[in-house]
Amino acid sequence: MNGKATKRVKKILPVGIGKKVISATAALGILFSMAPVAENKASAGIGAVVDIGITVLGAVANTYETLGLAPGDRDPGTHIDVYAENETYQAPTFTSGEFNISMYHTQGDVNFLKPVKVRYPNGRIETHQLKSGQQLKITEAGAIIDLNPNAANVSEHDLLYITQAQLDEGKTGVVINQGQHAFVEKASGKNPRFLGPLYKKYSGDSFGDWTVIARNSDYLFDQIANKLSDEQKRLITLTSKPVDKDVLNNYVNNDPKARADFYDRLSDILAERTNVLETSMALPFITLNDGKSYQIIPYKKGTNKVIVKTGSKYLSGKEGNGLQYSDSLGDDEVFELVQIGNSNDGKFQFRLNNKNGVSLAGNQYISGFATDWSFKSEIRFDDKSNNEINNWLIEWYPGKENERQKYDEVQAIADEKDSTKWIAKDSSGNVIKNSWINRGDGYSFTDAEGVILTGWQEIKGNTYYFSAPYGYMVAGNGSDSQIENKYYYFNDDGVLQQSTWEGDSYADASGAFVKEGLKEVDGKIYYFQNYNVNKKEVRIEDRGVILHFSDKGVLERVSDLNGKVIDSVVNVELDNKIISFKHDGSLYKTGLNKSEQLLEYYSLEDGIFYTGWKMIDGKRYYFTNGRNYTFNAYENIDGKKYYFHEDGSVNRAGFEKIDGKLYHFDNNGVAQTGWQTIDNKYYYFDENGAAKTGWFQVGGGYRPFPLAYGYLWYCAREDGSLYSDGWFKIDGKDYHFDQWGHKM
Repeated sequence: MNGKATKRVKKILPVGIGKKVISATAALGILFSMAPVAENKASAGIGAVVDIGITVLGAVANTYETLGLAPGDRDPGTHIDVYAENETYQAPTFTSGEFNISMYHTQGDVNFLKPVKVRYPNGRIETHQLKSGQQLKITEAGAIIDLNPNAANVSEHDLLYITQAQLDEGKTGVVINQGQHAFVEKASGKNPRFLGPLYKKYSGDSFGDWTVIARNSDYLFDQIANKLSDEQKRLITLTSKPVDKDVLNNYVNNDPKARADFYDRLSDILAERTNVLETSMALPFITLNDGKSYQIIPYKKGTNKVIVKTGSKYLSGKEGNGLQYSDSLGDDEVFELVQIGNSNDGKFQFRLNNKNGVSLAGNQYISGFATDWSFKSEIRFDDKSNNEINNWLIEWYPGKENERQKYDEVQAIADEKDSTKWIAKDSSGNVIKNSWINRGDGYSFTDAEGVILTGWQEIKGNTYYFSAPYGYMVAGNGSDSQIENKYYYFNDDGVLQQSTWEGDSYADASGAFVKEGLKEVDGKIYYFQNYNVNKKEVRIEDRGVILHFSDKGVLERVSDLNGKVIDSVVNVELDNKIISFKHDGSLYKTGLNKSEQLLEYYSLEDGIFYTGWKMIDGKRYYFTNGRNYTFNAYENIDGKKYYFHEDGSVNRAGFEKIDGKLYHFDNNGVAQTGWQTIDNKYYYFDENGAAKTGWFQVGGGYRPFPLAYGYLWYCAREDGSLYSDGWFKIDGKDYHFDQWGHKM
């Protein structure tokens, strides 16, 4: 018997429900997320990602298999309808005081991630990557959730504002799968999509099709309840039902205080609130908003889009004479900020364009998103200097990310608590944090406390060195590039250069120039003397050989002292390293050298007789005296069994089929034997590491009910996983297995 389950159940068509679209400009283009609720007013407010236990092993096919059913279509897609619970979505828990968002992948893809962004009233932002079988628990009223944080436009974001009333009731939520999300409400009952086929399977009712139509769910369930496992009962029980979006929208619509708070904080979650420029705005003939300040808020880092806010209102890009403002955010409230040429007096200037490309413009009497022969559109931020504006742009504006900040004036003041540290302040006395600072012709960098850094530092993916005690950046190859008796290679911008050439000098992986000795670079061997690569012959009199180098400094061959080929394998020791040459005098290639029955390993650092494990290009190898003879076979090393592939590498972790049999290897490449639990599934591997499939017995078993000891029967699928916890049709017959996989 091969243990293969058969298909024999009529396909049940999904039942659709209506979807209502709500305008984003009505501000509730908003998704309100579903979740359970646990305690009334939690104080922490920290979003916790918890496993909700997808006990059907995380895929639709496993759900039907656990139920003992074989639907005509194993892939219902991601459609969510009134009977989709435990098929295309996993319901959250419903408890007062929490708000949960559940995630379920219908194909069991454990690597799929769904981003969800949360902004709390105190300003903290969290972005969670939900996996199948997890839910995000929120316990703080006033949290704003974005279910589509990577949306390209404002109108595509799905926002949720959690009210205290919603937390208290704990009866609504949102479910997510890999294709969509839906709104749900707490419910109860039995799922006819699963219950009907189960009734026909277990009841023995010869008129089962008619009974399923004529009788209610409670009757059908009562007739077969004693034949169902606990897991089957759980899967056919409904705890939720999909509802219209308005059911969740009403919580914030019916709470004026929450609604006002939501509108006021929309930019907190939709835009880069950490980089806000507060300034007045002026056109050539008129100052806008009577000189009152605006907040210029970058919409998304790496784009030139901004949101403009004054007080609790958002500037609107709707066209017409006169500026217009909105309570809410939509595509009309997002602008392009385009830097143009400076004014005659050298001030930075910009244009602010709406979604249609129309610029904010005006004359001495009126302004708006409109065109007129008398209008000018050059915008200035007169409250800020060019340096202040440019420092702001560097944090988010495209094309500015590699520029360094500049300040009109920088003061370095000794730290009152630690005189060895210096604090940077600008001309207004504000501490300069996480920023480059210009100091004469040089640069320094400050940390999150404004302390001027010294020593080695990683900044935006580059490595720099700042000399003590004042923190000036080292640049170029001057005397200050000598650090702890080594010379390092810095370019003119101060960035450490690593594993690269500078003329005839080479900076190694640390960025330090190689001073003396042999060095392998890109598979070639060089010999350095006083920081320069050697290009001349090197005579080694006591070994009776000459080493020959190319005009690029590459070691090419060996000869005797007369320049003749030695005609034998030659190992030359130089600089405490072994160089190995072939019969014809040419170099053995460093790294791996494979012939039909032999894999050899050689490097300058490890020599020619290396013994032990070695990781090379992401693969793991084992050598004895630099050699390995095992291919497509097992070998015992230090009492553990390893499988070596055709290329001589040890098997990587995970499952692999070898000669028609399935094996599993741990992170060290060791073949697993005996009972193993892998991804919440049970497996049994024999003494050779091969997974058992089909029916088999294993001694030492214990079954609590009905009580049994010793050799018990099990059945494994073709992938080696055991049938467990339910009824299954195998080779045309129904079998029942307990939660550990014992045949009942």
